[in-house]
Amino acid sequence: GRSCPVFGLSEGSSHPFCLLVLLHYSSAEPTWLSVEMEEAPLMDRTSPSIKIDPSRPITWTISTPHVTFLQNLANYQPLGTLTLPFASDANLCDDWHEYYPELVSSGSLKSHSDAQNVHKPIWVLLRLGWVRTLARIHPLDRHEIQVRVYILPADVGGKYIDRQDSRNWEYVRKVMRYIDLSRAAWEGTKDPIESCFHNHASTPDPPLSSHDSLFYIFNTLPSPAPSSNLSCSFSGHAIDSLLVNTANILGLRTNLYAYQKRSAAMMIKREAEPIHALDPRLEEIICPAGGKFFYDRTTGLLFRHPRRYDEARGGILAETMGLGKTLICLATILATKGHWPQIPPEYSLDQHSTRAEVGSLVQMAAAAANRERIPWKGCFPQDLDRCRTALEQNAATYIIPPPESRRSRRPTTLSPGKTIRICAATLIVVPPNLVSHWKTEIATHVKPDALKVLYLDDEAVWTPLTSNLLLYDIVLMSKPRLVEEMSLCSCTDLDTCSCSTTGQHSSPFKDFHFLRIIVDEGHNFSTFGRRNNAVSALAKLHVERRWIVSGTPSSGLLGVEASTAIQETLGGTGGNDSQLIRDILESRRSSGFEIEANTSVRKSAIQQELKDLEKLGSIVVDFLSLKPWSNLKGNDAASWKQYIMPADGGQRKPKSLASVLESLVVRHQIEDIEKDIKLPPLHNRTVYLEPTWHDKISLNLFILNLAVNAVTSERIDQDYMFNSKNRASLNQLIANLRHSGFYWTGFTKEEVTKSIDVSRKYLENKLLSGKSEHESGELREGDFHFLERAMLMGKNILASPSWIAFSAAHELGLYIDDFPKEAREAWSLCRDEPSAPLIMGASQVSRAQHYVDTHLYAPDPASGLASLGQSTMDKLWQSLQPELPKAGEVFEHGHQDRSPTLKKQSPEKTKNALISTSIQKPVTMSKRTISLAKANSSPRKHSTQNFNGSTSKDPSTTAEEQMKVNKPPALKSAMKSASIKQTIDPIDPSSVLSNTRVSGTASAKLSYLLDRVISLHDSEKILIFYEGDNIAYYVAQALELLGIQYLIYTGSLSADRKSAYIATFNTTETFRVLLMDVHQAAHGLHIAAASRVFFVNPVWQPAVEAQAIKRAHRIGQTKPVYVETLVLKDTLEDRMLQRRKNMSAQEHHKAEKSLLDDDVMAQLIKDADFIPLLPEEMKDVRRQMAPLKEPQKVFGRVSIGMEGGDPDKDLIFPEGMKGLKERKRKMNPGDDVSGRRSLKKERKKTTTTVFGSTAAMIPQGA
Repeated sequence: GRSCPVFGLSEGSSHPFCLLVLLHYSSAEPTWLSVEMEEAPLMDRTSPSIKIDPSRPITWTISTPHVTFLQNLANYQPLGTLTLPFASDANLCDDWHEYYPELVSSGSLKSHSDAQNVHKPIWVLLRLGWVRTLARIHPLDRHEIQVRVYILPADVGGKYIDRQDSRNWEYVRKVMRYIDLSRAAWEGTKDPIESCFHNHASTPDPPLSSHDSLFYIFNTLPSPAPSSNLSCSFSGHAIDSLLVNTANILGLRTNLYAYQKRSAAMMIKREAEPIHALDPRLEEIICPAGGKFFYDRTTGLLFRHPRRYDEARGGILAETMGLGKTLICLATILATKGHWPQIPPEYSLDQHSTRAEVGSLVQMAAAAANRERIPWKGCFPQDLDRCRTALEQNAATYIIPPPESRRSRRPTTLSPGKTIRICAATLIVVPPNLVSHWKTEIATHVKPDALKVLYLDDEAVWTPLTSNLLLYDIVLMSKPRLVEEMSLCSCTDLDTCSCSTTGQHSSPFKDFHFLRIIVDEGHNFSTFGRRNNAVSALAKLHVERRWIVSGTPSSGLLGVEASTAIQETLGGTGGNDSQLIRDILESRRSSGFEIEANTSVRKSAIQQELKDLEKLGSIVVDFLSLKPWSNLKGNDAASWKQYIMPADGGQRKPKSLASVLESLVVRHQIEDIEKDIKLPPLHNRTVYLEPTWHDKISLNLFILNLAVNAVTSERIDQDYMFNSKNRASLNQLIANLRHSGFYWTGFTKEEVTKSIDVSRKYLENKLLSGKSEHESGELREGDFHFLERAMLMGKNILASPSWIAFSAAHELGLYIDDFPKEAREAWSLCRDEPSAPLIMGASQVSRAQHYVDTHLYAPDPASGLASLGQSTMDKLWQSLQPELPKAGEVFEHGHQDRSPTLKKQSPEKTKNALISTSIQKPVTMSKRTISLAKANSSPRKHSTQNFNGSTSKDPSTTAEEQMKVNKPPALKSAMKSASIKQTIDPIDPSSVLSNTRVSGTASAKLSYLLDRVISLHDSEKILIFYEGDNIAYYVAQALELLGIQYLIYTGSLSADRKSAYIATFNTTETFRVLLMDVHQAAHGLHIAAASRVFFVNPVWQPAVEAQAIKRAHRIGQTKPVYVETLVLKDTLEDRMLQRRKNMSAQEHHKAEKSLLDDDVMAQLIKDADFIPLLPEEMKDVRRQMAPLKEPQKVFGRVSIGMEGGDPDKDLIFPEGMKGLKERKRKMNPGDDVSGRRSLKKERKKTTTTVFGSTAAMIPQGA
């Protein structure tokens, strides 16, 4: 049915010619060729007759099923329209004719590059039979050709034309770049100028910009809108119970907010009936002739019919921080209690088990109920135990066939396959520090006996028998326990178990097909391109429904509302503002890929986006097994990297990414949440403080350090600190510089002196040589003068007795008024002459306080104080003479003799003596993370007996000996008691001790913080975030002196202790202050008990700060939350904060790990200048301190350590944890086998709590 003109024959020609026909079709059927010509046949009758009519084309017909199929234009998909330049001599009219490339003017092609680009692909596809084209002269411009393109879809006619060659689909992609899909162009009513080479002009719902950031796409996902219209009536009823009336959910004691109901209902909907969705690689495009087709932009594949895949039975619950994700999960579990997973389709055929004998009616009914997945739990009263037992014993099962033999590819007959039992339980896997949080949430929101919960949070709790696991609704385990569980054996005899030596371990969890698994903070499981132990352990489980719970699945997937938390609120109500949210979204809409310049900012943005997408891909492929991304090679495998990750030019397929996120993420937009709930106001402000004398010295020493290094190294080679080879050391130096904004004693007098000498010698050499700055390396104008200023600054610092004392002793500086006169000289940290106020170290104040408080009711509590001070200070100075102090030396009762020094490290090869000190990590003053002080307690007064064990003081007894005398029971009891309110000052008003006060500290931030804590801690709980453990312990030292109890939440704590600290702080009144490492605040912690939040230093990463704030500003918070960030005015950290506020999202991504990665900030550090030291501050000690608003008494607080007591007695540990730990410490495992046997025996003894009841767990095989 094809017609084509024959060129090269003149009219009336009778010359014989050869006609070569290439047949591109393979068929076993005979092929007949018929060619008609006007001349007489040139061949005999057995050959085709040939006639030539120059006025019309030759017609040829091939009669095969292939050709019959291809001749039918209905088999082709109308694609769109091309408008091309017209060759004036072409034989074309106003009617539609078959189009051939020869109709296009070759001269016009040269002048139209786009037309030339589409010309070859069309010609190749025509020859292959992949496309059909009809053309006519354009009705609006007779110099143009209107060409209608029809294409054979990839899912039509596959047996006639092989279309597996990807190179030919690349030609289709090229055509699609220039084709016009509009109806007007198809009908010829569109101006040719407008329609030339316009791509997808009629695509409905224009796709998102290809440069939209992952952050923007994530935050603009539609909020859940579930419906109960499901084919599964049980799931539909569960959704109705959530959306209509939560009172219908048996066991839920907490009323849900509307958005929580919708989120839980959407989780059930996605679990029960996942949508049969369009392949995310395809786009639905409206056909210009009506209908639609489906196109893959990446490969060029085009389909007439949609290709669909089931969405995941699960996803990512990503409600923002603090909005009750745990409660949503519990509501989902309760609403679907007793629901059963389906048997996987690949194992569902011929799975009906055959009984050895005919079962009873009850047994058969129970088996049928389980096969039909009827949720029978909770339907039987206590008097129907027989029915319940029958249902439990007849749980549905299926068999996984044994693997095929490598030779025969048939199942081996040696193994019958593995039997898997259907289980209605939900596995919950959480980080170790969140186990206690989940236990608390279950106890808070779930009624007793509503759920049976098995806690496997500790390795000594043994997994129950396989049959007993069916009894539980929830199995809660820590992530390490999950990894361990997948390697446990299932031996029947614990005493003869030898699996630890043979390596044959099989957890009973592998024998079940669980209904659901929920992984809290599941973003930690994602490791794209490789598998960690946790991912491998999850892969061994059989689970139908899978959920990741995380408000931040990756760094880029952070809710916009978290960004509003770090915005300052100047007198406003705080909270989220719709316009502010829109502004933040718009400012972060760009992913950075559209930045043309190859800048470091663009590179950083691309790298961060790639990391986020890789992490998301790991969740999609490894955990959720979402098709087509998890398809194996050869089974329509889809490359996450090819379709989702940005291409080299920065472009990605936004519809693919958006469709994947929509199918996985359950999350509300913030405006929809605010319709249902209003959190208390959030007030965020920056507090600017004037730096003290010692703050200035600390900061100036770092600037002196950098200045001397820059000038003396002449900014060349590795001697220069900003050389790329010194990056790790420079990062540590900058971290120390930031810590020094709070307090720092890391530099010594000798190091400063040596740096001054190096600078002086350098200048002398330059002056002798006669060289200026311009003639010396990379020196700048004014460098010599700056070095002279640095030397002068160093000399002024060396003239400060208080700085020399603090740095030599490595002490937190305190200023004491009215210290007993006879003891002032003995306790003074400045040895030459006691100042007024008296300068003391915090450790020495604590020592003196402890002594007096243990002698409060002696005739003269101050007696012996001077001699104790003399011996204490003598030991301190003597220990500093031969060598630097040893780290961590501590007095009895937990009080320190001195603060430790920096760790000794090999000196750096630099010309500056301060470099080797400033790049070392500070050693913390103590490892204690819990207060020993017992505030508001007072010993009972016994006037007839001294507490030194005698009725009168023996003058010959030394202070040291008096402290060692055993104290009577009255004082011991008082020291351990925290319940007795101190109503009478134990210090006699006439005593020289009564007026002793801490009037100030050497740190402006510490003094402000103490003032705020003192004024607030009685009415509000306080959360203090820090960076650097040394800062935490400086604060803790001061709080200890004031008798304020605290806890320190640091990364070095065990998981159990972390949980205990959070539970204790949230639920008791004992500890009112919690100090927390800001980098430990991003792991799902709930600290809504705190309504006052302090950052002792500005945080460089906005996301880290936002996460920390949301620990307190969340559901459960009943008070307004006040956030204060402490900043030293006109210092480098002040400029750092201002720079952070002005940075774009791309710049933040670039400098996420180090502020040196930001070019502007790095230059600010290089250009930092000295903070002036005022002469009056040098002369007046009182002007060197940061005064407290209200000086605090030193003696009579009775904030003494608990000698011989248990500092953990006020902590709330997980049930049974402390005793279990003690037993484990006493165990002597010996070799691996005996150790494992001991551990199993230990598990055998352990009792596990089931919510609402306590049940003894039976170990496997018992």
